[in-house]
Amino acid sequence: MFTITVHTSFSAGHQLKFPAGPEPYHIHDWQVEAALAGKNLDKNGLLFDFNIFKKILDHIVMPFNDRTLEDLDCFKNINTSAENVAKYIFTSIKNKLPSGITLVSVEVTEAPGCKAKYSE
Repeated sequence: MFTITVHTSFSAGHQLKFPAGPEPYHIHDWQVEAALAGKNLDKNGLLFDFNIFKKILDHIVMPFNDRTLEDLDCFKNINTSAENVAKYIFTSIKNKLPSGITLVSVEVTEAPGCKAKYSE
């Protein structure tokens, strides 16, 4: 099995909602890692082109940059936890991959030492 990983980042604010009330609004420099896996390489010896994979990931998170996550349609009525951000990115990437390529996981780092990973 072969695995490749790409990384990107974005800066965005959010404010989680809890039964006792919302937390204070704050901004993070979010880090995102996504990993693909597959058994076969193409005729060029690649599982999947890093550049294409990175463009897919960047295209998905680009609308998040310098925004309040709750203002985005994709997070309406969803708590913008790192877990939910990871799941949204995972689902968005998965829909753009060719057959034979498996999206293993998406890991989102909200702050140093605070990560959430989503996989199926």
